[in-house]
Parts: sequence; C-alpha cells; structure tokens
Amino acid sequence: MARQLDILALEPFFGGVRRAMLEAVVRYSRHRWTVLKLPPRRIERRLAAAANWFSEQLSRHWVGRLDLVFTSEAMNLASLMQLMPNLVGYPSVVYFHDNQLPDSSTGVPGANPIDLVNFNTCQAATEIWFNSAYHRQMFQILARAMADKLPELSSHDPIPQIREKIRLFLPPVDLSHVHEVESSPTVPVRQPRNVFVETRDANVPLLNALIDRLRRRKIPMHLITVGPVDKLDPLASRTTVSEYDDLAQIYGMFSSSIVLSVKPAAPSDYQVIRAMAAGCRPMLPEGGVYPELLPTAMHKACLYPVDPDALADRLALALGPNAPAFDPSSCKPALKPFDAITQCRLIDERIEQIVARHSTSG
Repeated sequence: MARQLDILALEPFFGGVRRAMLEAVVRYSRHRWTVLKLPPRRIERRLAAAANWFSEQLSRHWVGRLDLVFTSEAMNLASLMQLMPNLVGYPSVVYFHDNQLPDSSTGVPGANPIDLVNFNTCQAATEIWFNSAYHRQMFQILARAMADKLPELSSHDPIPQIREKIRLFLPPVDLSHVHEVESSPTVPVRQPRNVFVETRDANVPLLNALIDRLRRRKIPMHLITVGPVDKLDPLASRTTVSEYDDLAQIYGMFSSSIVLSVKPAAPSDYQVIRAMAAGCRPMLPEGGVYPELLPTAMHKACLYPVDPDALADRLALALGPNAPAFDPSSCKPALKPFDAITQCRLIDERIEQIVARHSTSG
C-alpha cells in the first residue's frame, strides 16, 4: 500500500458543491488533507485576488508537510505559483466545478483580466479534473475558441498540452445524511405537492413562468427551496431551507415528491443526486449534465425541453392524480458512480500515481 500523503487543499469559494465535495473527500480519503478556504462570495473577486490572500496566509503560517496541491478553478493557480515559488516543486490538481472561461461570442476574450485566469491555471496545473463529460466538452470548445482569438497565442498553441492534462472525475457525493434520515423514526411523510428546487445559479425566470402557468391552471404546488429567493415570485407557496443546513435539506427532500432543476446548462448537480437518493422523482432539463445523470430508459419521462409551457405540462401531470408510476429504485444506477467511498478511492489512487510520477521525474 502506498504511504499516506499530505495534500494541501485551497478553496477560494467554499460553499455549495465545492464545500460538499471537499468535505466528502476529507471524510473518506485515506490521505491527510489540510483545507484552507474562503467564503463563497463574488466569484470574480476570488479569481482576481484569492491567490494573493492564500499566498500571504501560507507564507505566514504554513509549516506542514506537503505532497500535492489541490484547488478549484476559482483559484488563479499561475499567480499563486508566482507568489509562492516553493509550491512550484510540487504537483497540483485543479478540479473544475464550473467554467469561468468567457463566451467568446459575447465579446473580445482577454478584455477582462479575469478572462485568462482559468486558461493560465490549466497551463500551470499538473492535471485538470472535470466533474462531467458535458463540462469537459464545453470547456474544450470555449478554450479552443479563446485561443484562436488571442494573437499572443498564434505562435504557440497551448490547447494540445492542456488536453493531455484533462481527466474526468465525478464528484463524490456523501449520502450519509440521506441514510441517516431514511432509517430514523422521524423520517418525514412525503407530500405529493412538494417540489424540491435549488435556486442558486438557476434560471429563475423559467421557474417564475412555471409557477405562473400552474397557478393559472389551479394546480397546487409547494416549493422547498435552497438558495436565494429575492427574485422568486413572491406569491409562490414555498418553504426555504438554509444553504448551510445539510440535514434540513435532506429532510426537505424526503418530504418532497419531485426534485426539479431549472439549471439548463449545469456542469454538475449534487443536490439532484441527493434528492434522487432520498426518493424524489427527477424533473430535469434535457441539456447540461442531466442526460448523464439518468439511465437512458428514464430520459423520456424525466427530461424536459427548456420551455415554460412544456415544463408546466410535465409538472402538472406529475403533480396530478394520474401521475405516471415512479419507482425510486430506478435511480440507483445513476447514483452508484457518485458513491463517496468508491470515488474517493479512485481519487486517492490517481493522486498517488501523480505524486509517484512526479517523484520519479523529480
């Protein structure tokens, strides 16, 4: 068995899926993880300044052992390496939870200083890990388009080198709270009109249009929401659960009959994974990561075209007395690849390979 490694994890945006993934890795990994973090506020500020903050903290306080640096795409890794030259001698992994590259069709790439952060980070990292095949594909499309429009890259194309570093690692999802609630004597009674939905990074106009259409049809629906609600229809019947209370979120899932996503281009969605494990019927966009999250046999029943009328039709049927039968066990094949114990073992093994290879070449 390989020795236990020391991993320094730096997370500039410690919230939501980033927090959930890191906590799962720290819990189930056999290696030693030291996590330094900043709260999840203003991603553009984290891209611009997180490297400065972390380098200052490390310079003043870091005295531990180190085998590998692990961070997310919210960090400017190239800048961190410049500020902390002693980190250059260690391998690094960047986990892409989301995509901070600009859409080149909306403007000139590189016009904003943070446009190049992810691009530079990829070149500085030893490996780049993506959380879904969809996300990996979209990143490569945007990176290619960006490189083609930057004149300073005309003499040296970095895309082939970046592609060699890319790996796919599904995020480990800790379902321990789901199993805890499921086996407790206080498991909530599932309410047929309750719909669990995450509003952060969601298409809130689409959700509001859905609420309006169901209201006009006089179809009752009660939302269990996680995330900001300042732009949500104020007349919507809802209960809001704290983003920082995982157990309350799981209780909300067990009390809901449906988990609804209104994030058509999502690169990943751990809340949907947890809600399906809690027995919710998935109602998901037909784009983004969602076709990957479901067995093909479930696509027709559970994926909707991103149109408020089509979504209202689907949800009205699912909330009605003649709703098609749903067997929660049909979601089990979709949940298995996200098992935290299995995924963390794969992550551990890959990290061991990276460190061993780096030591050999060293």
